[in-house]
Amino acid sequence: MTAAHDGILAELGHFVAAAACERLPEPIVHKAKACLLYGLAVGIASVRAPQPRQAARALDGELSSGSEGATRLFDQRQVDFHSAAFGNAVLLHSRVQDDSHPCGHFGVVAIPAALSCAERFDAAGGEMLAALVAGYEVALRIGRDHAADLTARGFRTTPVYGVFAAAACAARIFKLGPDACARALALATSAAGGLREWIDAGTEELPFQAGLAARNGLLCASLADAGAIAALSSLTGGAGFFRAFGSDSDRYGRRVCEKLGDEFELETITYKPYPISQFLRGVVRGTIDLRARAAGREPRAIAIHMHPFEADFIGNRYAGPFSSFSQALTSAPFCTALAWTSGNVTFAGLHEFTNEAILAMVRRITIVSDSSRARYSPRLIVTFDDMKTLEWQETEGANAYRLAWDVAVEMNAKLCAEAGVAAGKSEALLSAVAEIDRATNVRSLVAAAADCAAEARRD
Repeated sequence: MTAAHDGILAELGHFVAAAACERLPEPIVHKAKACLLYGLAVGIASVRAPQPRQAARALDGELSSGSEGATRLFDQRQVDFHSAAFGNAVLLHSRVQDDSHPCGHFGVVAIPAALSCAERFDAAGGEMLAALVAGYEVALRIGRDHAADLTARGFRTTPVYGVFAAAACAARIFKLGPDACARALALATSAAGGLREWIDAGTEELPFQAGLAARNGLLCASLADAGAIAALSSLTGGAGFFRAFGSDSDRYGRRVCEKLGDEFELETITYKPYPISQFLRGVVRGTIDLRARAAGREPRAIAIHMHPFEADFIGNRYAGPFSSFSQALTSAPFCTALAWTSGNVTFAGLHEFTNEAILAMVRRITIVSDSSRARYSPRLIVTFDDMKTLEWQETEGANAYRLAWDVAVEMNAKLCAEAGVAAGKSEALLSAVAEIDRATNVRSLVAAAADCAAEARRD
């Protein structure tokens, strides 16, 4: 074992323990608030999905009548904070419109973990926000150079790296010292997991993966708080996390702590205008633009040129038959066909598996693996019966979807309205998030989110 193997988790532990809202750069505080508001709004718009109800029923079977500690947003029930984190993570991930990064979707794990711990232990809003930044940053840095290798082996990045986000959030709110924070992250290497087989199978267990990551991460922090020992070489050692989930542990570890605390990977987080794969945001946006330009003409064919990693990503080329949301949200042909036929892509539209107009359009769409295209930069070519064509291409890449406060405000209003939540309630949620760094606790934020979820459920 080398000192380098020990050093990464130790340095991350110091970063987590020292995280404080007042020492964070102002743009990072605003970014964290944007992620928090957006993530909660997506969760509120997910209340009608089946998985939050299934998670509640499963957890209710193991909870005692006296269990209290934190709020399960789906039904406003008070449960223990580990179970609240699980249930809320499932809720936030159920329509898969999460904040995004090439190495995963971590708001769906970090936000429930930080919020449930902060509510249970009466932490100040600024502490919760600092914990959220620490959780995001740890997971993003561990995953950013490792994700492609992990994905190629059939693992799913969100739950695998998400457990580190949850462990970091909880360790910060527990006010663990640097050594205990490092041990919590070391324990998380043994709690990471989650597969992509659901895409091929067309099943819908993916929200539960976020729930397990949140609850497992909290348990890792609780174990560290109880004095549990774990190898600090668990990330980069010869039998460590990077090698077990990849191949070259030395390469993966090089940038994990680079400029830690001075530069934030969190700044690169993006959002999804639609509840689909992040690789298809530009495809849908381009399709809607081309549809408007076509002025009623029907396409003979649509060719979608994408970076090879995206074109051949699991589920992207799937063209039916469709019987589940999970098949539709990852399918470029279905999302494109839905966008062309309806002018939008909504959660409800992604369940129109037997809509003949959509299915007929699916058969006209071709996915082209094009090495000349950059990541997140698709090019669309629509050909009409007279062989004339229209073209569109993404020129900004992922930056076209950079999540900022104004975007989060807009999406909060849009998603809450879609869920049937009155404007006054969504504005109360907005205000609670805006003031969270100055709040003495998170009760007003939890109450506002729970109030929105209750109205969405009634509607």
